[in-house]
Amino acid sequence: MTGAGRPFRRVAAVAFAAALCLPGVALGAPVAPGDTAADSHVAIEEDAVEQADGDVAEFTLAVPRGESVAVVVTGPGGDRRLTLTDASGDGRVALALNSYVAGPGVTAAEVYDIGEGDRLSADDATGRLPAGTYRVAAYANDTGGEPADTAGLTLADPGLGNATVMVAPNGSRERLDSPAAIRRAQDRRWLTPADEVAVGDTFVLRLTVPGVAGAVANESGATDEARFRRLLAGPNASLLLSERMPGPSRLRQHLSLAAANVTTVAAEPANDTYYVAADLTALPRDYGELHEVGGWTFGEPHLIDGNDYVPRFVVDDEHRLNPSDLYEGWRTGRFFVVQPDATVTFPTEEDGTVAVAPAPNRTVAGWTNLAPGSTVTIRLSNAESDPFPLTETVRVARERPPGAEGAVYRFRAEFDLGGVAPGTTFDIEIRSNGTRLDPRDSWDDGYRGYVDPALVVADRSTPTASPTTSATPTDTAASASPTASPTPTAPSTTTASGTPPGDPATTPTRTASPTAETTAVDGPGFGAVGALLGALALAALGARRSGRRSP
Repeated sequence: MTGAGRPFRRVAAVAFAAALCLPGVALGAPVAPGDTAADSHVAIEEDAVEQADGDVAEFTLAVPRGESVAVVVTGPGGDRRLTLTDASGDGRVALALNSYVAGPGVTAAEVYDIGEGDRLSADDATGRLPAGTYRVAAYANDTGGEPADTAGLTLADPGLGNATVMVAPNGSRERLDSPAAIRRAQDRRWLTPADEVAVGDTFVLRLTVPGVAGAVANESGATDEARFRRLLAGPNASLLLSERMPGPSRLRQHLSLAAANVTTVAAEPANDTYYVAADLTALPRDYGELHEVGGWTFGEPHLIDGNDYVPRFVVDDEHRLNPSDLYEGWRTGRFFVVQPDATVTFPTEEDGTVAVAPAPNRTVAGWTNLAPGSTVTIRLSNAESDPFPLTETVRVARERPPGAEGAVYRFRAEFDLGGVAPGTTFDIEIRSNGTRLDPRDSWDDGYRGYVDPALVVADRSTPTASPTTSATPTDTAASASPTASPTPTAPSTTTASGTPPGDPATTPTRTASPTAETTAVDGPGFGAVGALLGALALAALGARRSGRRSP
């Protein structure tokens, strides 16, 4: 939709059921017979519209006979008079009012916009539209007598916005290019709210900021995304991630989310909601206090494990997010940067050595801080017998143990150890995107596996096996789920390159049967032992994060 002046996108107004109580105005009141408007067919479809000051309000006028309609907007600062003509002949005229643009020296054609093919003229409609309550009156053909219809308009103080941080798998930012794509990723459970972002994951910032839709609409571009990007890249706005507590000997680091080549945006101005997706390591950076920013440089920024960042969004020199001192503890959208890691959990693990039974469907599982949907590769190697090395690539699942804090998500991989000679030892290594994911509190070279012939595997053909008490160590299949029946395993998702194909949400993840589980697992059906082991795994992760900066 375009107007006579600068093009801008019409933003749907939020209508509420009760009409505004305006002095001397009864919205929708009947007109006495004989009055000018008694038989008028011109009408405003909305009873009342409320928007934040700086957004775009919209009204739809029914003009079934196609004549000209005078519209008078009365409120703070006096009257604004417009003449609308249904030149398209469709019996309707859509009128949009951009309160962000309104001000001294601005033409009415820049502030008001109408539907394609219709006409607008305005001799007396300039001036500011400050926050307040307005009356919108429509007159058929002229402004004599009573209006044909009236509606209320409220422009409210927008206040400050809110921000939410989400994470997605590495390399997925370009797929988050529209609100529909964002919703699909959430529905498929690979876009996840979080307050920790592992280095290398895709960072997504959701902004809910009333009062900037008019600024977005005033930019040129064919889509909301294009206009929002132009606003971010222009001189009137900035969107930064600022280091909250850089330390006594370091300047504060700022990361810019405005660079089009390393960010993807989505926009819903009608809902005051905007998204920016990026890889933190690719963002341009600068140092110093906020007023000194200006020398942006590319190259991987200095992201310290445990440091926290705060988003700041400034439009026309007004802070829309997190004004004042960044050292203050509570900040909307605050998040921590963490180095990627993984912890393997086994009920029979001792001093980094894992005992497993010589049997098929042995599961290696644990927790990682990588985003759900990410791929991890588990490799069993450095053994002296066949069939080593063994490698499986699986997806990180959006499973969390009870009471988990921060980024803690589940991975599982199954291995056939039925033909392995008892007493064999091997290394267990976990990698993602070429990076080895060792637990950050580990002082050794990772985990070692040991094929223990003393471990007894429950008979899978007996669906109602009863638990027994024995001094002999048993595999979790016997201790954690004595009455479980076999569960089919998803088909292999590993390609020749070692990476599962397709959407993180639609590619099957190898999921072990509970009866074959050799690890601690959370959720119903695994009993107190599983819950205790899950808690121990969490304690290990908590120890790793104990070095995080205090608020």
